[in-house]
Amino acid sequence: MTRAFVCLATLAAAVACGASPAPDRAVTGDDAEIRFRAGAIDEALPEVDALGYEVELAVDDTPNEESFRATVTGTYVATEDLTELTLDLDGNEIDDVSVGARPAEHTRDGATLRVTLPEVVKRGSTFSTRIAYHGAIRQADGQDPDDFAGFGGFMVKQKNTDGARIFTTLSWPSKARRWLPLRDHPRDAAMVTFAATFPATFTVLANGKHVRTDDAPNGRTWRYEALTPMPTYDFHVAAYEGWNVDRARSASKVPIASYTYASGKPKAKSIFGDLGAALDYFEGFVGPYRWGTATFIQEPIFGGGMEHASVVSMDETLFVADDPKEARAVAFHELAHHWSGNLVHFRRWNDLWLSEGFTEYLTARAIARLDGAEAGKAHWRGYLSDVLKQDKVDPHPLAPAGEEIDVLEIFDSIPYAKGALTVRMLEQIVGEAAWAKFLRGWFDRHGFGKAVDTEQLRSELEAETKKDLRRFFETFVRGEGHPELKVSYASSGDDDGVDVTIEQLQTTGPAGGFAFPLELDLVREDGATERVVIDLTTPKVTRHFATKVKTVVADPDELALAVVGCGQTSPLECKPAYRCSVVRSGFSACLPRLSDTPPGDERAKGAP
Repeated sequence: MTRAFVCLATLAAAVACGASPAPDRAVTGDDAEIRFRAGAIDEALPEVDALGYEVELAVDDTPNEESFRATVTGTYVATEDLTELTLDLDGNEIDDVSVGARPAEHTRDGATLRVTLPEVVKRGSTFSTRIAYHGAIRQADGQDPDDFAGFGGFMVKQKNTDGARIFTTLSWPSKARRWLPLRDHPRDAAMVTFAATFPATFTVLANGKHVRTDDAPNGRTWRYEALTPMPTYDFHVAAYEGWNVDRARSASKVPIASYTYASGKPKAKSIFGDLGAALDYFEGFVGPYRWGTATFIQEPIFGGGMEHASVVSMDETLFVADDPKEARAVAFHELAHHWSGNLVHFRRWNDLWLSEGFTEYLTARAIARLDGAEAGKAHWRGYLSDVLKQDKVDPHPLAPAGEEIDVLEIFDSIPYAKGALTVRMLEQIVGEAAWAKFLRGWFDRHGFGKAVDTEQLRSELEAETKKDLRRFFETFVRGEGHPELKVSYASSGDDDGVDVTIEQLQTTGPAGGFAFPLELDLVREDGATERVVIDLTTPKVTRHFATKVKTVVADPDELALAVVGCGQTSPLECKPAYRCSVVRSGFSACLPRLSDTPPGDERAKGAP
């Protein structure tokens, strides 16, 4: 069961949703006050499962002294008997707190807000809190968008790249607490509504459906409803006076809109023109787009882009570059997040690859479909290059085991590029058709549902495909580094055949070597080829083939997350898109022919 539907809170709706009316009306509030209800609750969440937040905010736009007042009503289901509720709120001044219709005491400790409940809320009961507060809007001018400490929350930039003032928010990874009191962790996805009041000259964008715009004494109030749960880092509001709007539709009639500055308008078509085709491809491959509309906004953001559900942020600097290819790939990446990351969300930051790796995989697939196989291969080579650079300076597991980590410890090429390459290897292992069936089912089963983790992915994939994937996950997902292979061959046997030996020479990685299948093309004198597969289960494997060969090509379709030796290391020649390079003393390998970039510089990862 999933939390894929919402019922407005009348008593009849409560019954239809399978929710029992709470026994204490004074604490929980009348049914009519409970806006969000859902059919499945994640009882593994501590204290509560947040259902949704109603955000009302009003902006004072005094230049360089901008501030806001807000009220957030949060609706929760208790997952245990509660006497207090723990929320996240960093900074800002609280004016009033209530639980249901009753005033409530609260305490603050740094970014932690504890609300004392007037009476015990029993496990399974639905209740709401209402928190009124005010604060300054952060000044973003001069801030480095990639400075995680300084950039984020509710911000205003007095001069964007067009020299005009723009309001925006950034909640990733845990900065929603800078402007909203809430449960600020991606495992606790929630719905959200906004009633945002800005000066009348501003256009305001936010998650979900634009319900209406009302005149207000101090401006205009823009109302949005996002009645499907999303990670709280997706919550977003932006306001600007000078956007140019272009509209289109996908084949399935999903409305697509792009909002660009005057200076960005000439680039809009080259960056966003293929979004409809990309969305069509994703829908055909992994299932329907479930977010209503797809809006892309030029604004200040970090890392290139941010997948705010239904209102994607595209960094303003992307529109300055002469070549729009990077910005286009970022747009595809953020669109793909509406399946991996937004629709299906992860339980712990350790499992970031379930969002970013799957998203990069989908991005590369879309590029191959729209631009051709060679463009797709070039994109995959870029991923491999990123992984090699990152593994050289700071190798770490794709999904670290143990306690939950600070996501910034792994915010690099590993969950992105290595994640994508790992997903593609899983596709190779189970078969393309089986993988496509599984992946579509994965998004259907878990969409808008409970958070997922790496072990859940493995167990479900094993159950569906009848493949034992434990060693693959142990070595590629829980292990660090990548295979460095020496492939050699020699004529052998009365059948005039060949012995092929594959040795794993990496100095970083699992002690017993990586476990994965490696494809080889055995090339005969007449140029004909025979495709074979060797399952690498130990650091050294030799297989005999009854074929007289002229040469051997390792990983002919470039599917392996590995490098293959060349030069003095191995007799194999590099493919045209690769060059033989010294990796370390005593080992040379075929590396992608790409321009040098700093380690961890993902060219089209978006952010996150």
